[in-house]
Amino acid sequence: MNAFDRIIGYSSIKKELRQISDTLKNPSAYEKLGVTAPRGLLLYGVPGVGKSLMASAVVEDSGLRAFVLRKDLPNGDFVKEIKSVFKKAAENAPAVIYLDDMDKFANGDERHPDAEEYVTVQSCIDEVKNEAVFVLATANNIRRLPDSLLRAGRIDRRIKVEPPRGRDAEEIIAHYIKRRKFADDVDVKSVAHIMDGRSCAELETLINEAGLYAGYEKAEKITMDHFMAAYLRTVMNSPAVGEDVGADLSDADENYRRVVYHEAGHAVVSEVLCPGSITLINVRGNGSDCGGFTDYFGDGSASYLYREKLRIIGTLGGIAATEQKFGLSNTGGSRDLDTAFNSVRDLVVNDCICGFHLHSNEYGDSERLQSEQEQVISSEVERYFRKAKEILSLNSEFLEELAAALAKKTLLSAVDVKKIRERCEIVSVAI
Repeated sequence: MNAFDRIIGYSSIKKELRQISDTLKNPSAYEKLGVTAPRGLLLYGVPGVGKSLMASAVVEDSGLRAFVLRKDLPNGDFVKEIKSVFKKAAENAPAVIYLDDMDKFANGDERHPDAEEYVTVQSCIDEVKNEAVFVLATANNIRRLPDSLLRAGRIDRRIKVEPPRGRDAEEIIAHYIKRRKFADDVDVKSVAHIMDGRSCAELETLINEAGLYAGYEKAEKITMDHFMAAYLRTVMNSPAVGEDVGADLSDADENYRRVVYHEAGHAVVSEVLCPGSITLINVRGNGSDCGGFTDYFGDGSASYLYREKLRIIGTLGGIAATEQKFGLSNTGGSRDLDTAFNSVRDLVVNDCICGFHLHSNEYGDSERLQSEQEQVISSEVERYFRKAKEILSLNSEFLEELAAALAKKTLLSAVDVKKIRERCEIVSVAI
C-alpha cells in the first residue's frame, strides 16, 4: 500500500502532497529544469482533520530520514533542541524536519510572533538553506505564527485542511463503517449529511460510539438508531435513544403536540422544496426551552438565492404549522422570526433583491431609507410565511404522517423522513 493510500478522501490535497514528495525523491528531475523544490510545507486546520497523517505520508513516501520537533521541553531547553535538530538534519541531508503543532511552540494563550522559539526556527531555516533539508510543519491556528516565518523562501507552501464535506465525508464514513458490523439500513450519504463539516476524528468517534450503544444492547449489528443516539448525546448534548418515550399524538398533551407540529412543519416545508434537505428531527430537547430541533443539510448545487429562500421559508414552517393546527404560534416562534427577519434583511439591504434603492451605502442611512427597508422586509417575511402555509396546506398528508411518526419515535433520521415522504402524495410549490 502506498503511504498516501492511508489518507481517505482529500483527493486534491493528496495530489499536491504527492507532487511535493516527488520533488524530495527526485530532485535531479527538477534541477535540470533550472527550478528548485519547495523548502517547506505547512499543513494547517482545526484539530482532528488528519494533518499528522498527511505529514507522515509525505515523510514515508519521500524515503528521507525525518527529525521530529514537538514542544515537550521547557522554553530554554526547547530552543536548544530546535538548534540541535536542525544541525543533525543538515549533517544527515537530504532530510526532513517535522515541526509538529508548530503553533504551540510559544505560549499558547496569546499570539507571540516575536517569541524566541519562532525566531530560532526562522534563523535555523535560513542557516540550512543551502542544504537538502525540507521543513514540514503542522498547525491548528495559523494566526499564531509570524508572517516572517511563513514567507516565501522559508515555508513556501501552505495547505489548509478543512473538515471533510460531500464526497470526502462519504468516503471517510464508508471506510470507518466497513470495519464494523453495521446493519444494511445504515445509509452512508445520510450519515455524511448529518456529520457535514465535522472533523475526521469526530466522524470516527461517533461511529465508534454508535457501536458502544449497540454493544450495550447486545445487538447483532449497529443500526441507524444507534448512530443517532450517539450523535444526539455526543454532538447535540441531547438525551439519547431510549432515554425519552414518545406518545401517540391523540394521547399526548397539547404542549408536546405543539412542539411536534412545529418541528414537523420545518421539515415538511424543506422536504417539499428540496427533498433530502432534512438530516434529522428531534423532539427530546437539547437542554434549552425550545423542546426540539430540526437539522438541515445545505445543498451546494442550488443557487445562493434559492438556498436562502428555502432556508427562510423552512424556518417559518414551524410557526406556520402550529398556527394552522392550533391557531397560534408556539415556543420557539420568536427565535425563528428573528432568524427569518435577519436573513430577509440581508437579501433586501445587501443583495438588493427588491431594488437598488433599498441598498445601504457608505453615505449613511436616512430615516426614510430605513423606514422603507423595514416595510419591504416585513412584507417579504409575510410573503414567505404565506408560502410556508401554502406548502403545508397542499401537503397536509405529509405533515400529519410526519408528525405522528415524530411524536411516537421522538427522533426521525433522514432515512425515516424519506420513507414517509415517498408514501405520501407530494404537491410541489414554486418559490
